[in-house]
Amino acid sequence: MTILKSKIFGGSLIGVYLIANNSFVLYPSTILKATLKSFLTVFRDNIYPITINNSNLIGVYTASNKYGIIVPNMITDDELDKMRSYFHDSYQIGVLKSIDNAFGNLILCNDKGAIISSFLKDYKKEIEDILNVETVVYEFAGTYLLGSISLANSNGCLVHPLATDEEIDFISSILKVETDVSTINRGIPYLGSGAIVNDKSGIFGNDSTGPEMMRLSNVLKI
Repeated sequence: MTILKSKIFGGSLIGVYLIANNSFVLYPSTILKATLKSFLTVFRDNIYPITINNSNLIGVYTASNKYGIIVPNMITDDELDKMRSYFHDSYQIGVLKSIDNAFGNLILCNDKGAIISSFLKDYKKEIEDILNVETVVYEFAGTYLLGSISLANSNGCLVHPLATDEEIDFISSILKVETDVSTINRGIPYLGSGAIVNDKSGIFGNDSTGPEMMRLSNVLKI
């Protein structure tokens, strides 16, 4: 198990630019070599460069677990072919033709369940088939950006501090993990934007405090 505090492109918004799950990590192809070298000390295997419509915002545009990845319709054919070359044939790559395509912000998922924004309610069955887990439409903490305000793996989940006890219990029942509240990067509630994690390792924004890191690592068990 390895944890790293770091920056990317001069800031602490790690989860905006990268995604991680128990199968792979995707990172922007324009990342600095020194930054990539430090990331390779955390995620040593199956770490691949990619863009989405020539954008570095991989964490914003995609949502994934060990079964599948959801990407926006604006992904280019070359990018899609490159992504396919990284994965085995049974891994699902799902292209959703939704106008609301910031899937990293609109989907909270792990290898056990998925919660999606009401903006994606018409795509619930398709998302469920791609991620191969129970999927529900649900919003909490007063926002539809549930992927942005949460951070989960198959050990635990952290959510926005404004989430109620009832909401936390429901999230736990769907993702089938312990759920608690936290912040990241010195009090920022946008947890998904500030880190990437799988079940064993994580990279967190460099501004995260000691107490935040302790809370995050304890609940996620990394």
